[in-house]
Amino acid sequence: MKLITYLNFDGNCRPAFEFYQTILGGELIMMAYGDTPMAGDLPEHNDKIAHACLIGDGWQVMGSDCPPDYFNKMQGMTASLHFDTAAQAKAIFDRLSVGGVVTMPFDKTFWSPGYGMFVDKFGTPWMINTEMSSGDMASCA
Repeated sequence: MKLITYLNFDGNCRPAFEFYQTILGGELIMMAYGDTPMAGDLPEHNDKIAHACLIGDGWQVMGSDCPPDYFNKMQGMTASLHFDTAAQAKAIFDRLSVGGVVTMPFDKTFWSPGYGMFVDKFGTPWMINTEMSSGDMASCA
């Protein structure tokens, strides 16, 4: 079994995933609504993304632009990235949070040598975490 984060956007999936790829790397695959059998159903939505997948080494994140009237602001979930070192985690935190709202500045906590939270400029909530040694609270992966 795999658990894959799937993000919904209100028309800005393409720039969001291109931004994520510049920071996280990986291979980006996207398909617009105009390239699907749904092209005739919502012609004004044909340039929006029906499916995006960013694939890295052992991870992936997917997303799409919701059809009009179906979008709900992301809430009740957070995309969480975990790193081996606080330096790696801080570098990603600093880059992904640009233009967003930091809700918990990156710092050492009782459960992690480096942790922070923000909502990025596209509305995606993120947690950036540094793994502790095996058996500690932050290490459940």
